[in-house]
Amino acid sequence: MSDDKDKKIPTPEEKAAQKITFYDRLKEELEKNTEWPTKYMYKFIMPNKDENLDKVKERFGNQAIDLKKNYSKTGKYVSVTVITEEKNPETVIQRYKSMEDIDGLVAL
Repeated sequence: MSDDKDKKIPTPEEKAAQKITFYDRLKEELEKNTEWPTKYMYKFIMPNKDENLDKVKERFGNQAIDLKKNYSKTGKYVSVTVITEEKNPETVIQRYKSMEDIDGLVAL
């Protein structure tokens, strides 16, 4: 059985490299499997705080969105689904990057 102490914590440089790899792979998949422009579905899970939801909405600006919320049993977390028209893979990736500073947000 391994201890949590044995787990290596990635350095900031390693985290940055992992993000770059993730976004490169995502772009490749979106280019290969999607016709653009398209309706794109974003899914996020985050702590249920009004300011978090406000920040998500803010990141879409004036763009028309279909937003649905689903709360956890305890109400501590909220799952958010946003569907909107996107022009190309780059706009999707920029949108995900714009969400990175929202406290506790996990993009699915």
